[in-house]
Amino acid sequence: MRPILLVLVSVRLAIALLLAEEATNFPSPDRRFALSVGSYATGHSDSATGNWIIDSEKKPGAIVDRASGNVVLELPTPLREEDKVIWSADSKWLAFNHRGNETAEFTSAWGKTTEVTVYFWNGASFEKVKLPELPEPELRFKPYKKAGHPSGLELHFDKDEVTPVRWLKSGALIVSRDYGMTHNTAVSVSYSRVYIITIGFDAKHVAFVQNITKEKQKEKVDTDN
Repeated sequence: MRPILLVLVSVRLAIALLLAEEATNFPSPDRRFALSVGSYATGHSDSATGNWIIDSEKKPGAIVDRASGNVVLELPTPLREEDKVIWSADSKWLAFNHRGNETAEFTSAWGKTTEVTVYFWNGASFEKVKLPELPEPELRFKPYKKAGHPSGLELHFDKDEVTPVRWLKSGALIVSRDYGMTHNTAVSVSYSRVYIITIGFDAKHVAFVQNITKEKQKEKVDTDN
């Protein structure tokens, strides 16, 4: 009987360690909480029937209490491998970005949009903080012409990626907004520009834009188009 009990204990311990490892993907500095990224549903096409077979169900991301393993807050969706997560030094603030389109993982990186979400620990639960509207980086489009091609301005959207960078000692959050478009008429020219934005929070945790640093515009010309 004892060997069987030892096996059961070992199995339970292994499962607990796996759950703990998953939960500590992004632990808070005080080690009390962790953000578990969750996972998207996976599956495969059955070669005999052509039916889609679900291998694993979707599991939302969550903020977890590391000591008990209990979910403190379930997020609306899983996070992705490229999403960035940062805790404040006092473990009271959590910021992460996310590309929300679930089908986007099967498409190209172009046309990608990410947004930043912020939560605050009030002593009893995590509150979602409404962020201010962030200024869109201004792009200046130059008139490129090529022999045999009509002139004009036809633009398509490339990216709008908002990413948390770091928390300041003052409690403010620095984020970057990387915005890009392509002028694809005469020649293909990609324009992009980054704004570094400082978001402040008042005593009632109301967010506001505190400062903006505008980086130089970048241009990439595809001469083969």
